[in-house]
Amino acid sequence: MNFSLRNIIIIALTAVLSFPVIFFILLLATKTAKIELVDNKKNKEETKEIKIIKYNAKKDSLLASQSQTFLSIEQQKKELEKEKQNLKQEQERLLIAQEELDKKQKELVAEREKLEKIITQSDELEKKRIKQLAKVYAAMKPEEAARILETLDDALCSSILISMGDDRQMAKILSAMSQEKASRLSKKISKPTKGN
Repeated sequence: MNFSLRNIIIIALTAVLSFPVIFFILLLATKTAKIELVDNKKNKEETKEIKIIKYNAKKDSLLASQSQTFLSIEQQKKELEKEKQNLKQEQERLLIAQEELDKKQKELVAEREKLEKIITQSDELEKKRIKQLAKVYAAMKPEEAARILETLDDALCSSILISMGDDRQMAKILSAMSQEKASRLSKKISKPTKGN
């Protein structure tokens, strides 16, 4: 058998082209494949509808999800804005309270300074009064001064005696007092006192 190249090509093409046809016939014979005749226009429309519905359902679910997210974000924005307003009002209230506190503090400082001046003036007046009393008692006879000083409290007596400045007159007055009073006053006079 002598086959030419042309014959070999024809046999190969026939085998290749006939194989799918034979295979399809076998499938139909074994009822593995089935041929249905369907109107193409109707099938295309159904396919389009299915695709549109699928696309719309998918799109709708995305839109619904995005819509819920958007609404949630908007709600959070509103809440944040409300909180921002509350914080702003609280800050304003705190600033007003701080201003009031600063004002009260300044008033208290001013009052304290006034009180310190009054106390200082009072102390100075008290010192002047004691010096004047000391001059008066120093000018008196020691017995008379002792009799009057015995009626005063010990703190005032010791201040008057210290302010006299004349140790001899002070000694004479103390000797004219009762022994108890003179002893207490001597102890007070010997201790250094504040402001003296």
